[in-house]
Amino acid sequence: MSYPRNYYVESNSNILSSVITKHPLATLTVIQKGKLKTVFVPLTLSDDHAYLLGHATKDNPIFHTGGIIQAIFHCEDHYLSPAVISDIKLPTWLYANVIVEGELALIATDVEKYASMQAQITHFEQFSNSDWQLDNVPANQRQSLFNAINFFKIKINSMHGAFKLSQNQSSDIRALIKTHLTPSKPILASYVC
Repeated sequence: MSYPRNYYVESNSNILSSVITKHPLATLTVIQKGKLKTVFVPLTLSDDHAYLLGHATKDNPIFHTGGIIQAIFHCEDHYLSPAVISDIKLPTWLYANVIVEGELALIATDVEKYASMQAQITHFEQFSNSDWQLDNVPANQRQSLFNAINFFKIKINSMHGAFKLSQNQSSDIRALIKTHLTPSKPILASYVC
């Protein structure tokens, strides 16, 4: 038996990209000196969706390891009780997460750093309904910032979703679940088919 079960694996790249775009704070896991390290870093997709873009302080464990990095993006989740959907036999937890594995590379030039940070700011500013720009920071302060942090990209080697959304239930039950989720968990509800 495979895990997660095949019906919980999402491979549609548009759906996976949607989760990353809407929930950009990634949980990154690396092995450093034989120990598992977990950090949280907001990441955005490059325009061609081949890379994840980010920046972090130079002492972040992701820069002191070699090899593959795993990034997990968490969508909404929800506990579902048989008291709410009487046709299910047992309580369950619904979730949609995206797992990306890739190789980290530093961004070296100031032009690339600026472009990467501006792309991230443009993406994140939409969540605050603002249009703040990196150019609002004086050039000398931007340069200090560029010297203090590492800018990076993660080449996406593989990406899949772990979407546990009662796919093993009938379409009628899934429709009830979608209706139940829509008011409080609309993004999660949008992934229930």
